[in-house]
Amino acid sequence: MLRNREIMVLALFTAGTALLGTAACLRWPAWGWACALGMAAALAAGYGVFTAWRYAQLKRLAAYLAAVYGGQRVLDIRDNREGELSLLKNDLYKITVTLQRQADRLAADRGFLARSLGDISHQLRTPLTSALLMTELLDDEALPPPRRREFVHSLTEQLERMRWLVEALLRLSRLDAGAVTLRRDAVPVPALLDKALSPLRVPMELQAVRCTVDCPPGAVWQGDEAWTAQALLNVCKNCVEQMPGGGELRLRCTDDALRCRITVEDTGGGIAESDLPHLFERFYRGQNAGPGNAGIGLALAQRIVGEQGGRITAQNIPGGARFTVDLPKRTV
Repeated sequence: MLRNREIMVLALFTAGTALLGTAACLRWPAWGWACALGMAAALAAGYGVFTAWRYAQLKRLAAYLAAVYGGQRVLDIRDNREGELSLLKNDLYKITVTLQRQADRLAADRGFLARSLGDISHQLRTPLTSALLMTELLDDEALPPPRRREFVHSLTEQLERMRWLVEALLRLSRLDAGAVTLRRDAVPVPALLDKALSPLRVPMELQAVRCTVDCPPGAVWQGDEAWTAQALLNVCKNCVEQMPGGGELRLRCTDDALRCRITVEDTGGGIAESDLPHLFERFYRGQNAGPGNAGIGLALAQRIVGEQGGRITAQNIPGGARFTVDLPKRTV
């Protein structure tokens, strides 16, 4: 308690006043009543000043809290002194700083949500408008069969694009909400790559894209096979989309005690240098992005790999681009 500056000052004032009053009574016994009244008056005045000062400090703290509640930015009220009021100031400052940071994060989240909703609506509006137009054209009974088949094919493509976008957004939202528990199974890497490439074999055949895979047969990684295959699929899909007129997709795996590294290379001409820093941002569409690119696939891939302690990087190579997927292994 004696380390409390306010209490120590009050105790010294009380002791000094009492000592002076007692000394005065002993020195002038006939005037003891006057000395006692003087001592009482001095103590009352001292306690009154002390109480007024404390109430003034509390009033300032109340005004500070009212300003924070009113939306003002946090001011530093700490005085770095010993005492209960100083401790109270420090605690209030810590609480208000924490609340302010939470408010800033909430504001940033609201802004991100608004931008995301705008991007989602923009990505869905184009294929939805096209699909509605196709249905109106298909309603024409005089439409020749070749044109009808063409419209049906286009309608299917637009619906498939919307389905993929919705599924990717649902996967991202589940990861953001922490509603996904990624498994830690022993996954053969050759089977993982085959699962990732399986949905792309027909598109690659139609686009005359060759695919080569170089992976040690015994390479094994511990992780979630389904989600990691989805991440690799998104990376490979991005590469295939850059080679509509043919090219080569090369996958190579290296395996050691610390990590499993998978590289994906294409011959699509590379990535614009201005796009490289933003390639894995949500809804970012680079300069060479195709009309069906929603800017969500690579962001989802990075999030899936990141949730398992890994990372994806991108760089240009002669004639194309290279994506490097590092998957760390569990250490004991």
